[in-house]
Amino acid sequence: MQNSGISKYTISFGLSLAIASVADGLLVIAKETNPDLLAAMKKLTGHHWVTHSIIILGIFFLFGWLFAQSRGGIGIKMSANRLIGTLVAGVAAGSLILLGLFTCLR
Repeated sequence: MQNSGISKYTISFGLSLAIASVADGLLVIAKETNPDLLAAMKKLTGHHWVTHSIIILGIFFLFGWLFAQSRGGIGIKMSANRLIGTLVAGVAAGSLILLGLFTCLR
């Protein structure tokens, strides 16, 4: 379980990317299946994709920062292989969520 030079920010924001990827897929499902949410997101910034981007970027930066501050500012420790596996799993899950949604909407 060696960290071998991976900074706490690489780990923190890598994990945050995995979470943001899943959140992205879930937010697309929520707004595509709920017209009221879609309308509210359009009203907030003028276009639902702008609102969507702000929310996902907010999640990414918030979780990245929180993970970096964990353990008294030391951050989360994990191996490079585990980080890569988590990242790939998160991005794959987000992609599969979108694929499933758009397959069902056809």
